[in-house]
Amino acid sequence: MTTSSYGVDNPLFSIGSIIFWFHSSTLAVLTWEFAHQLFEIVITEPTHINELSLDRNLCLLNGLKCITNPLIQHLAYQELYRITEFSTAQRVDLLADIDRKNGTMWSQVSGQCISVIKAATERLKAQNPVRPSKTPSSQTSKQRLLNTNISSRSGGAPMADILRQNKSGGADTQAASGKATDALGTVNLFGNEAQGLEKYVLTVLRDMLLKSTLGQRILSRSLRAHSADAFSNFQQQVWAIRSLMRLVQCSISDDEFGIVQADISSVLEALFAYLSELERSAAQPDGLGGVGARSHNTQLTSHQTQAMIQVVRNALYLFTTTFYFYLNMLKLSAAQAQQLQAFADFQA
Repeated sequence: MTTSSYGVDNPLFSIGSIIFWFHSSTLAVLTWEFAHQLFEIVITEPTHINELSLDRNLCLLNGLKCITNPLIQHLAYQELYRITEFSTAQRVDLLADIDRKNGTMWSQVSGQCISVIKAATERLKAQNPVRPSKTPSSQTSKQRLLNTNISSRSGGAPMADILRQNKSGGADTQAASGKATDALGTVNLFGNEAQGLEKYVLTVLRDMLLKSTLGQRILSRSLRAHSADAFSNFQQQVWAIRSLMRLVQCSISDDEFGIVQADISSVLEALFAYLSELERSAAQPDGLGGVGARSHNTQLTSHQTQAMIQVVRNALYLFTTTFYFYLNMLKLSAAQAQQLQAFADFQA
């Protein structure tokens, strides 16, 4: 005769077992809460790692170069922003550190920040290749204007024109679908690291997928996911731009040897190139990533593009307000002087 597992004499339902499970569950909840609180303290609190180092500037630079550990690099840019904004003594020490084997500390730190900006610019260029603009001819424009005038005089569009437009609707849809397929066929979805046989095999697979509707949807999703990579390090870009411009701004009073002014032109060149690419991406009718990426980018990258534009513009405006009375003495190219003119006019 078998007894039920839910019997009264089952040891699982004894007083000792109930107390044991109660203590175990309480310990599990406390452990989880402790880990949660520890995570919040470590992640949200500012880090001061370089203050514990004998060579804090070199420690900071090594963190900025640590591409093998993204967390260390992220914390290094966070600490650089804290130093440039709130630690005058460390900022002065960084600008005065000129006795280095690989160049001044300013040149190495600014080089890391500029590399982040240039990498973001190249990603935007790769995901939004410049397309030749197709402008309608003057004869077509005149004919379209003439048809509009005739239609308005007659009180509306003729029925023949309406029927013709309805018939051409299907052709327009097919043309748009063909454009999307062409865009998917030309975009590089597997990166520049694919070379040789690997690139050939991936290209053949892509062409095979383009022949089916399901394959086009798969590639469209890959394109939308690929377009989100432009701002994968959004916060790091913000810290790099603001830290770089803060060092340039404070160089008027903190730069004892005048080493920052020699690199102002390269800093402005990187910022203006990034701003131009951001504005071009924001003006794309299909959003960042082009055809097939509209719905995804509307949710993910459109707001980030506009936010990054404001970050770059604020940095350039900060430069203009700081060096407003010294712009004529800076060695800037004609293009940079023309681009700064809009910010200078706004300041005036």
